[in-house]
Amino acid sequence: MLFAIWGPIVAVTCMARSYLAWRTARRPVEPALLSTEKRLMVATGLVAATMAVGPTWIVLHSDGYTRAFMLMVIISTMWGGALVQATVFTSTVAFTAANIPVWIVALVVSRSTSGTLGLAVIFFVTIGIAIDNTRRFGRYFTQSIKRQIELEKWDEKGRLLRMIDDMPVAVMTVDPSSFAITYANEPSKLLIKQIEHLLTIKADNLVGMSIDVFHRHPAHQRRILSDPANLPYSARIQLGPEVLDLKITAVTTSDGDYIGPMLTWALVTKEVEAENRIRQLAHYDTLTGLPNRTSFNDELERRLATPGNLAGLLYIDLDGFKLVNDTRGHGVGDMLLAEVAKRLRAVCSAPAMLVSRLGGDEFAVLLPHGNAEEAQAHAARIIEALSVNYDFGHGNIAIGASIGVALAPIHGETAQVLLARSDIALYAAKEAGKGNARLFTPEMEGRIQERVLLEAKLREALRTREGMFLFYQPIVSIETGEVTAREALVRWYHPSRGWIAPAEFVPVAEQSGLADALGSFVLETACREAATWTDRERIAVNISATQLGKGTLPDDVLAALVKSGLSPNRLEIEVTETALLDDEHDVIGDLRRIRALGVRVALDDFGTGYSSLAHLRAFPFDKIKIDGSFVKDAVSRPDCAAVVRAVAELGKRLGVTTVAEGVETLEQLDCLRNEGCMEVQGYFFGRPMPSQADAANVARLDQGAPNKTEFRKEVDNAEANSMEGASDDRRQATGRG
Repeated sequence: MLFAIWGPIVAVTCMARSYLAWRTARRPVEPALLSTEKRLMVATGLVAATMAVGPTWIVLHSDGYTRAFMLMVIISTMWGGALVQATVFTSTVAFTAANIPVWIVALVVSRSTSGTLGLAVIFFVTIGIAIDNTRRFGRYFTQSIKRQIELEKWDEKGRLLRMIDDMPVAVMTVDPSSFAITYANEPSKLLIKQIEHLLTIKADNLVGMSIDVFHRHPAHQRRILSDPANLPYSARIQLGPEVLDLKITAVTTSDGDYIGPMLTWALVTKEVEAENRIRQLAHYDTLTGLPNRTSFNDELERRLATPGNLAGLLYIDLDGFKLVNDTRGHGVGDMLLAEVAKRLRAVCSAPAMLVSRLGGDEFAVLLPHGNAEEAQAHAARIIEALSVNYDFGHGNIAIGASIGVALAPIHGETAQVLLARSDIALYAAKEAGKGNARLFTPEMEGRIQERVLLEAKLREALRTREGMFLFYQPIVSIETGEVTAREALVRWYHPSRGWIAPAEFVPVAEQSGLADALGSFVLETACREAATWTDRERIAVNISATQLGKGTLPDDVLAALVKSGLSPNRLEIEVTETALLDDEHDVIGDLRRIRALGVRVALDDFGTGYSSLAHLRAFPFDKIKIDGSFVKDAVSRPDCAAVVRAVAELGKRLGVTTVAEGVETLEQLDCLRNEGCMEVQGYFFGRPMPSQADAANVARLDQGAPNKTEFRKEVDNAEANSMEGASDDRRQATGRG
């Protein structure tokens, strides 16, 4: 009965133990598995101890033969069990201790026969040997498992290194305890050969050397490499002229153990140089080497952000630079700007002074104080230094400078406000006659605001065409006294301000981009009204320099002619010489296309500004208009009379009609007739008058105009010169460049 119960229990227990051992054997060897194996062995020993109850009961209730048989079974079981449990010493001891009571009971029951005593001796000797072997084998087994785990780790690292061998980037591994280089792939050795002259090692001796050879102060790098918590990490290392880009990552096993750092690196000297070059281009002017507008704004904002910090801003614009650029070429212009920068550095060499080129011919100087007197004195020194003639081997070049001064925090506490107000002060310096420095005042800002308001009003007037009129002044033949043409002159009436003089609103139109709209109004209106004239005389229309060279004016002229039905030979386009100085736009091309339509082209205000016979050679003008300043003094000044005579003679030789402007007296008329002029224009023959359609409306506005007298006086003083002539001269007198 006992065998019937105990036998299946033993069988099931053995099968369960075999299954667990099979599952464990299929798993990879690792520390966690070793611990599980130990627990499993101990559990097996405890099961064996409980199983010893069965044999003990059999020994107590069986005859001598059976007892002897069971003693032999127990000896075999204990020996085999000890061998099975040999990998875990504690399990063997537990198993053996559980079976010793069976032997004691068997000896007592057997009454100590010589056979049983011999078996006892054999038993205890065998068990002693088994326990000692188990102790030794368990230690060996544990060490073997640990070595296998380490080998698997190194095999994992080996697979990693074999993979790194095939990588195109330079890679090294380092022992985190000794900081010796344990591995370097071929790209690393090739890169080391490029910088061997900067190191104390050779590429072939790289493995085994300390990583410290790449660092002057390696303590920081060692702290990073020794602790995986510091990784990943990136840095750039300067080795003489070379730059290394270094990236460090942690190499770990599958169970998270830190094997060591892996370094990927590259020579990035050229890349760093390119980055520095890009940074240089982004923050410095390539022509002068000065900080550009971006750098200047950043520095200005930084200084103003410091509480209690004072600053002075000098906004500099070169006088006459545009003329040099146009007449001497951009190459000379660039050399001039570079020399200006050199002189500014010399004058502004004091500590904390910053010189910058803001763009074009505009410069700025940042002063480390907010003292008005010192700022103006320094501005005067800059003007003096920049006004000295320049010589680049092509003759002396003379320019000047105008400067606007603004101080922080008096005139502004932000960079944007301070720059804007120094710009306003610069505009005032230009208006004062150039070569001046002006300190910002609130009144200057008020004038600028008035100009902005005037621009808005002009924009609205051009959109609605309300208050915009054309007045016409006759051009007369000296020989016959008959009117040959009429010049169209624009006038503007505003309900609240009354008549606004052309000298005030025409420059605003040109500077604010409204010149095209204003020119279109004049051209369309003049063609439409001239088409209704019964005397069929020509109409002369002034064209702004800003309208030329864009390729749109010929189409605008054609559209105005088609819309009005005016014959092309009755239209004259008047341009000033300043418009011909623009080398960047195809001005002559526009004039040729206009003349190809059958429209006459006249050169206005000849004799002033930049008069050159080259202009007469560049384009076959139909008419030359002599500026009124020569006509006014021709009677009393022989030199003025000589200029009039020379232009008139030139016109005859070229087959070009010459017109003298600003004729006011009979003496002037007689002088011009004697000098050979063909046509005349001025108050002696008639003032500018509105068309018949507008006459009644203009008369009504004159009655209610608040500034009728002042307006007429200003127009009289302007001698009814052309829109473009007056505005262009004014732009040269007060505009930038």
